[in-house]
Amino acid sequence: MKKLVLLVLLNFTFFNIYAQVDSTQTTQQTSEDEKEEGDEMPSTEEREALPEWYYSFGADGVYNSGNVNRQLLTLRASINYEKPKSIWGFNTSPKYQYGRNNKILQEREFYADFNNTLFYSQSDVYGLVFGSYEESNLRKINSRFMLGLGVGYKIIGSKNHPNSRIKLGISNAFLKEKTDFYTREDRNIWRNSTRVKLKVELIKDKLFFNNVTFFQPSVTSNYLRWNAFSQIQLKVAKHISFTAALDNSFENINTEGVKNTQINAILGFTYSQSN
Repeated sequence: MKKLVLLVLLNFTFFNIYAQVDSTQTTQQTSEDEKEEGDEMPSTEEREALPEWYYSFGADGVYNSGNVNRQLLTLRASINYEKPKSIWGFNTSPKYQYGRNNKILQEREFYADFNNTLFYSQSDVYGLVFGSYEESNLRKINSRFMLGLGVGYKIIGSKNHPNSRIKLGISNAFLKEKTDFYTREDRNIWRNSTRVKLKVELIKDKLFFNNVTFFQPSVTSNYLRWNAFSQIQLKVAKHISFTAALDNSFENINTEGVKNTQINAILGFTYSQSN
C-alpha cells in the first residue's frame, strides 16, 4: 500500500514539473513571437539612427566658340539638417551663376539663404525663421537682404505618414526686404510671402519631381514678385542624378531696360549624400 501511494505521489510530482516546463516554453515562444512582430516597427534607437544631414552639389554649364562666344557656369548646393528629437532644424540652398556673351559680362548671380525650422519633426504645424542675401547683374541688383518670420503646415506626408511618396506643404510669412538697385531708387518694404512646396517620387528611389513656388506681394506698395522652380531628377547611380529644371521669376518693378520676366532652363548632374 505504501508503495502504491509513493508511486501516485511521484507521478503527480512529475506531472506538475512537466506542466511548469511546458508552460514556460509556451510563454517563451509567445514572447519571441511578439518580439518578432514588434520588430516591424522601428525602435527609438533606430529612428535616432536615421540620417540627420542631407547635402547635394550640382554643376552645369555652356561653352560656345565661333560666331557666338558664350560661356556660362552654374554651381548650386543644398544642405539640410533634421533630427527627430531636436525642435530645431535648418536648410540652405546657395547658388552661383557666372556667364559671358562675346566677352561681355551677362550673368553674375549669387543667392544664399538660411532657413530655420522649429518643431518640424514633432508636429505638422511648425515655425519658420529665415534670411537671405542676393546679388544680380542681370536684374541690376547690387544687393538684396530679406529677413522673415512665419508658420508652415504639412498637407501631405505629415508626421503620421512620413513615408508617403507625395509630400506637399504650404507656409506663410511676413518679411522685411531691402533692395539696392544699380541705377534706380532703392526699395525698403514689407512683404507677405506664401510658399508651396511639392515633392513626388514618381518611380521609387529612381525618378523624382520637385516644385517650389513663391508668391510675394508687398503690403506697403504695388511691388509684386513671384518665382517658380520645377525640377525632374533621375537617379543614374547611388549618389549621382541627372537633373532638368525650369526656373521662372517675375518682378513688376525693375531697373530700366530689365524685363519683368526671367526664365532659365537647366540641364546638369547632381551629387547627393546623407549621413
